[in-house]
Amino acid sequence: MIDRLIAYCLRQPLMVMLALLIFIGGSVAAFRQLPVEAFPDVSDTQVTVVTLHPGRAAEEVEREVTMPLEVALSGIPHSVRVFSHTQFGLSMIILTFDDGADDYFARAQVMERLQGVDLPEGVQPEMEAMSSAVGEIYRYVLHAPHMSSTELRTVQEWVMERRLRTVPGVADVVSFGGFARTFQVEPDLGKLRDRGISLEEFAGALERGSANAGGGYVERGQQQYLIRGVGLMRSPADIGTVVVGERQGTPVLVRDLARIVDTGLPRQGLVGQDDNDDAVFGMVLMRKGENPSLVLDALHQRVAEIEASHLPEGVTLEPFYDRSWLVSTTLKTVFRNLVEGALLVFLVLWLFLYNARAALIVAAMMPLALLSTFLGLHLWGVPANLLSLGAMDFGIIIDGAVIVTEHIVSRMAQMPAGSTRRERMATVLSAASEVGRPTFFSMLIIIAAHIPIFTLQRQEGRMFAPMAYSVTSALIGALILALTVVPLLCFWWLRRERLKGENPVMNRLVGWYRPWLEGAMARPRTVVLSAVAMLVVTLALGTRLGSEFLPELDEGSIWLTATLDPSTSLAEAQAQSRRVRDLVRTLPEVSTVVAKLGRPEDGSDAKGANQIEALVALKPESEWTRRIDKRELVAQMQRLLEERIPGPEFSISQPVRDNILESISQIKGQVVIKVSGEDLDVLTRQAQAILAQVKGVAGVESAFIDRDGSLPQLRIDIDRDRAARYGLNVQDIDAVIETAIGGREVGQLWEGERQFPISLRLSDADRDLQRLRTVPVGTASGQTVMLGDVADFQMASGAINISRENAQRVKAVSIFIAGRDMGSVVADMRRQVDASIDLPEGYRIAWSGEFENQQRAMARLGWVVPLSVLIIFVLLFDAFKDVTSAALILANVPLAMIGGILALLLTGIPLSVSAAIGFIALFGQAVLNGVIMLTRFGQLREQGMALYDAVVQGALQRLRTVLMTALLAMFGLLPMATSHAIGAETQKPLAVVVIGGLLTAMLLTLLVLPTLYYWVHRRREARAGRGNSAGSTEAGDPTVLGIHRS
Repeated sequence: MIDRLIAYCLRQPLMVMLALLIFIGGSVAAFRQLPVEAFPDVSDTQVTVVTLHPGRAAEEVEREVTMPLEVALSGIPHSVRVFSHTQFGLSMIILTFDDGADDYFARAQVMERLQGVDLPEGVQPEMEAMSSAVGEIYRYVLHAPHMSSTELRTVQEWVMERRLRTVPGVADVVSFGGFARTFQVEPDLGKLRDRGISLEEFAGALERGSANAGGGYVERGQQQYLIRGVGLMRSPADIGTVVVGERQGTPVLVRDLARIVDTGLPRQGLVGQDDNDDAVFGMVLMRKGENPSLVLDALHQRVAEIEASHLPEGVTLEPFYDRSWLVSTTLKTVFRNLVEGALLVFLVLWLFLYNARAALIVAAMMPLALLSTFLGLHLWGVPANLLSLGAMDFGIIIDGAVIVTEHIVSRMAQMPAGSTRRERMATVLSAASEVGRPTFFSMLIIIAAHIPIFTLQRQEGRMFAPMAYSVTSALIGALILALTVVPLLCFWWLRRERLKGENPVMNRLVGWYRPWLEGAMARPRTVVLSAVAMLVVTLALGTRLGSEFLPELDEGSIWLTATLDPSTSLAEAQAQSRRVRDLVRTLPEVSTVVAKLGRPEDGSDAKGANQIEALVALKPESEWTRRIDKRELVAQMQRLLEERIPGPEFSISQPVRDNILESISQIKGQVVIKVSGEDLDVLTRQAQAILAQVKGVAGVESAFIDRDGSLPQLRIDIDRDRAARYGLNVQDIDAVIETAIGGREVGQLWEGERQFPISLRLSDADRDLQRLRTVPVGTASGQTVMLGDVADFQMASGAINISRENAQRVKAVSIFIAGRDMGSVVADMRRQVDASIDLPEGYRIAWSGEFENQQRAMARLGWVVPLSVLIIFVLLFDAFKDVTSAALILANVPLAMIGGILALLLTGIPLSVSAAIGFIALFGQAVLNGVIMLTRFGQLREQGMALYDAVVQGALQRLRTVLMTALLAMFGLLPMATSHAIGAETQKPLAVVVIGGLLTAMLLTLLVLPTLYYWVHRRREARAGRGNSAGSTEAGDPTVLGIHRS
């Protein structure tokens, strides 16, 4: 079939070229529609349910909101984890699903379960926007020297947010900082007491004071009139005219009893930038699955439009984080590496083929193979990113074209001068057909070697599956091109007269290689045992390799976290945030620092007011005045902060990485140790004991208990007996506490299209702890009593955060690692914890974070890789119809591992999933060289050549092909292995493994494989009674050829 395909292409060139043009056009169209991102979205399918229960302590929110929601959301199909954070006034539940559920299925299931949950009145759970851990694509700050932070926040909410939400692909816009505008009614407690008006009466009057009504319609003559009652509040003066009651025939108005203030809602967090302690910023979230490039382009256009036409005069927008920079930078790194690799590949081709036209024919397959990648990614719905394109090795992908072209060049060089067109076609057809089947099976084996990558699950699967899809697409395209277009181009462009007779490079290499080969074949036992010894020693050394999940990608910016004392007030945290920003800005490489603390009003980020998170934007490295790299800069920043600001716990990461780490286990940290049980105090003690054990382990950069600590509370315990004497129920008193202290929304005020809440809340002076006792409570008889008459006041403390996982409370120890590999650090920590921690009954420890992903990925590869090797063996057996030949070729796989392991040891790179993927790619390439060798041995023996001569001649004839395929693959990855540009970190382990492995595989394939083949087949012939025949000895025995010398 392959022969007929090649013959058809040579005889129908017009059809081949037409098909090639259609392919190019389709691939270009696919590329134009292909999503382009910096790196794949590795986050699991997750749904986050946020529920606000204002004014309630964490313990109450847990009992009234979180636990009922957990019960309702348990057991959803494909759900693997239900995790929650419960804080003051907030419940956040994160449901994680396996790969069997897509986002829309998961959200539909969650929405269905939420419908029947019994929650307190007015409490409504909401699902967060369908974004992901890598969805934060754009952050900006608004500036206006003439405006207050409340006015700026209003611009953010009613101008920026509303217009940015209309950008296609935008899931949400989060507003943070400043004060959300409100009209606050602050009652005078003395005036309320004097008039005998309770807070409930006052609040009820306000709630009834703003409304529109519909009265249906009336007909008059031939017309119909709609009836509207309009009574919405449109100014603070309208609020003041609301009637609260009547005393002695005189109406009592709101303005008689209270002060009306245009102010801001109480906040749980704030933002600061550089010298500005109260900034307003917005964050744009991209919808999961969208094309980042298209979304960012549309976003930039909308921002320009807003700046030009919609922002008030004097308001400016300053972006401080834009994902498009990271996308463009990483893609530049990828394409620069691809171009450099392609140039090196062309040089190797020209050097070995010794013909520019032949080299150009093979080189032309590189862009065509890349086009087939774009087409395949488009058909599979996989975006182009750092890993899907960065792992492309043109040297491996064009192996088929190399094999076909090299053999055609060799055969055409043997043709007599002046050959006719028909003779040239026959030679090209014969040469391409001879290597067509081996080429097909070789490329098929390389594709089969990538099967384990497709089986990876969850985060590691989403990270490396794009690479497998891209490489497989390129290999399929390159294989088809090698068997169709390459023979045709060789027939058109190569002429016997233009082929240079002798290649001095190959002549010298053959002269060096032959004595080594013959010497090895003269001592087969020594050679084979030496190779086995090398393998054993290397595997023993490999046990010293460290391990990690993935190398850290340099995003070009820094994410700084500082954890303060849990009871820190918002004002004190704001001052500490300023100190942090000022210190960081003393480093000359820093461009700007934007720090946020606490959480936004919508509860979308469950952080306490004691947690400062700062994005540190850096200047371009070309503007750095000091000769340091980013790693040294981070170390300096860490030391500076710890020395100058003692007390807080500092950790430094990167924006996207920080989000991804948190999405893995819902706790931020490379390694997360979770202790689960019932009692919070027991959990805290156990977490503290674990922290003490792991903090001193070498390689632990920082370790802390996630969201640890307690908040001081003022407990108002209602005395039921005293309340009953006044005819009061607990709910009556609770409503007063909530309204007076926490604040209560009692209406809306409209300014055009803008809507602002009206809230009833005591003034800051009346909310003093001592004056709260005098808050009036209305009784059933119309009288008022003081809050202190029916309740006792006492100081207490409560949890700052309560975490739960799968219906059990959890305390987590977060750990960041530096200077050592993750595997060895975790091993040391586990020994420490196992030896020192004795958990009470009903409590357990779980290890999570990146470590969990690494363990899952390695465990899966542990059985999938052998299965892949078995599939390769079956393909080899089908190709050679011989178990011995298949086994001999597979012997190249462990020989290739020698170089891969040694390369990791020499470069100090730990074994990661990226390196493991490198070994998988290496296996296919190592088998390819074996197929090339053994196929030629078999062809020569079929032509009647003796065993020894067939092995020697076959090895010499395939020397150029083996060297070319190996060197092409190595040089194709060399720029990736040596690059230090942003985005190269995740590619480096893969490239180092393949280059090191191919180096040893090439050398051992050229010596060990022929020797092993000769040894095995000579012993087989000897057992069959043919080994001692005189003719055979004279023809193939190395002693007759003078190799054995005494």
